[in-house]
Amino acid sequence: MNRLFSILVILCVPVFLMAQYEDLEPPQHGTEYGIGFTLAMGGFGLGGYYRHALPGYMGLGVSADFYMMRDDKEYEIYDPYSNFYYQLNKINRLFFIPIHVELKKRLFPDDIEDNFRPYIVGGAGGVFGMNFPRKTQVEGGDYPRKNEFRFTLDFYFGFGVDITTNEDYYFSIRPQIRFVQFAQSIAGDRNHSTFEIRLELGKRIVTQN
Repeated sequence: MNRLFSILVILCVPVFLMAQYEDLEPPQHGTEYGIGFTLAMGGFGLGGYYRHALPGYMGLGVSADFYMMRDDKEYEIYDPYSNFYYQLNKINRLFFIPIHVELKKRLFPDDIEDNFRPYIVGGAGGVFGMNFPRKTQVEGGDYPRKNEFRFTLDFYFGFGVDITTNEDYYFSIRPQIRFVQFAQSIAGDRNHSTFEIRLELGKRIVTQN
């Protein structure tokens, strides 16, 4: 009896697996929107995005962020006696407002389950930069440096993974490279290209692919 039961189990397992495979729903695809947090090498940004679903598991959308950038020459010194951190060379107060059009493409939609979605993304647009320098000491007197306002075009690309938390919401993480080059220097530099880590918390409105 035990031998017969074992044979039946062996014969039924492939049928069961095949039934599971046949019952799998097709990959879901939909419009996405949410908030994003970006950690750059010289600062951080916070913003939002919206992507409209396109055929082929792609999404076309827009994103807007607000970045607070750290001065490149700035550094901190820790004083163990006062238990306090002192910031030195903090002259510039630099802010970026990038607005982009981006295209996102999901990878391997038929080979990987919906709760784990690798993708590539690329975007291009404009960046408005603002720098409000602090007063600096020059030859014994306070010299107010002028505020700087600059505009330029930039682009970026990255590779990431969407992790579905439930049927509608998802969490995304991706490394990306951003290329930013101003015609005139802002905060003492023209090139503000950087490596970033982008985190997104979004909602997906499922549509038919």
